Amino acid sequence: SLDFLSPNYSSSGEVTLDSSLSLQDDGFHVGPISCIDVLERECVSVGEDGRVNLVSFGGGKTSYRRVFDSDGLVSYTAVKWASPLEFATGGLGCSLQWWDQRRKPGEPALQFKGKWSQNISSGVMHSIDIHPSRKHTCMAGGSSGTVFAWDLRWPQQPIILSGVGIGERPSHSISESEVWEVQFDCHLQSSNTASVSSSMLPVMMCSEEGILAVLEPGAEPIELLEEPCAINSFDIDKQNYSDIICSLEWESVAILSRS
Repeated sequence: SLDFLSPNYSSSGEVTLDSSLSLQDDGFHVGPISCIDVLERECVSVGEDGRVNLVSFGGGKTSYRRVFDSDGLVSYTAVKWASPLEFATGGLGCSLQWWDQRRKPGEPALQFKGKWSQNISSGVMHSIDIHPSRKHTCMAGGSSGTVFAWDLRWPQQPIILSGVGIGERPSHSISESEVWEVQFDCHLQSSNTASVSSSMLPVMMCSEEGILAVLEPGAEPIELLEEPCAINSFDIDKQNYSDIICSLEWESVAILSRS
């Protein structure tokens, strides 16, 4: 099932979440929904069952249509809208797929299946982010410290920022554990002006090892935080990119402010 919650603000300043809409259908997903992303009045959902669904909501109603069903042969673990008609998914084997609703239905427009080392080929993608001004570039993070950029113009040539990549390990790899979230970081422009990838924004990541860091191609990682427990997620303030909030495994929250 899928529930839509609406915030309710009281005069005392308290905020409660009320369930406004709910989608419950036996054919929606079989088993857990791994990830969702919302854009305006549409939500895309992916699951361990290998189903990709588009949900429309509003006006007190919900409806959905099936984009793809792998019949359990593929599991999806991450999804991110790129535009009202395009989105990216990630799943088992640290693979990525690009879906375009204007193309032939029932299959991705592009997909990446790298020839990873053995431990990565059985890993998964946990997080995807789309470049804020170049929708053809996305960032992905997953198992064994893997963080890489995927440019749709060169779909089989990922730019590895961390982890065991295709071939040798990057010299600046910062993590070997699960990377739980990645986001492009607009706080600083790339400092590596000599690199062909210098137009790419740096990326922030958090890991099971308790590391919050900023990565960019050909540069040393900038470690912002190191905790004795996992950093499960974070968010960058869109109004002030210097401020970051993180959720920690030990039921606590960390707030950082960069100069």
